[in-house]
Amino acid sequence: MGEGRAAVISGTLASRRRQATEGGPGVADLSSSMDGAQLFGRALEQATALVGGVRLSQLGLATPCTEWDVRALVSHMLYELRWVPDLTLGATIAEVGDRYDGDLIGDDLVASWRRAADAALIAVERCDPVAIAHLSYADVSNDAYLRQVGGDELIHSWDLGAATGAPVRFDPELAEAVYENTLPDVKGMQASGLFAPPVPVPENADPQTRLVALFGRDPGWQPPH
Repeated sequence: MGEGRAAVISGTLASRRRQATEGGPGVADLSSSMDGAQLFGRALEQATALVGGVRLSQLGLATPCTEWDVRALVSHMLYELRWVPDLTLGATIAEVGDRYDGDLIGDDLVASWRRAADAALIAVERCDPVAIAHLSYADVSNDAYLRQVGGDELIHSWDLGAATGAPVRFDPELAEAVYENTLPDVKGMQASGLFAPPVPVPENADPQTRLVALFGRDPGWQPPH
């Protein structure tokens, strides 16, 4: 996944490139009830709890991400985390290069995750929210970048829980904030080709269900037998 994974570090922000370059709302105008650092920290807390429950015997299980098993999914989540210190401190994609390619899980998934998570949290605490993060397609604020990467870690936490059978209960305020950040971008997400269409759910669905469905996941997804 080398070059391809670098291209999706920006996740849902990739779909905002046209908005930013064409004078639309772009990535700088994201707004929600919490800032990027708060959203990222709370999302990472939920992701860490789910990653901590993964057993080695589960790494080959299917996930709602059709091209990834649990190993590939967790590797992607780790990959995104490892980039956070570099990008929030102003490094470019070219400067980081292939530093995080290869096996990031190693012999101890939980230990590898905690090292990456701790380093990311320290970087987030120290970074300037209005400073520039140089993504693969555009320069955006650290605040916008952290909202995106936090949202990506959160939705992948649901993927992980669904795959392993672990119960997933998002913080409703957090789920609502990620939903608010993502909703204006749905058409761009579809144009990127990286996301399935939103899944219809009842108007009175809870924030977690609405968020999962917005990202093209079936809230009732079950592993294949």
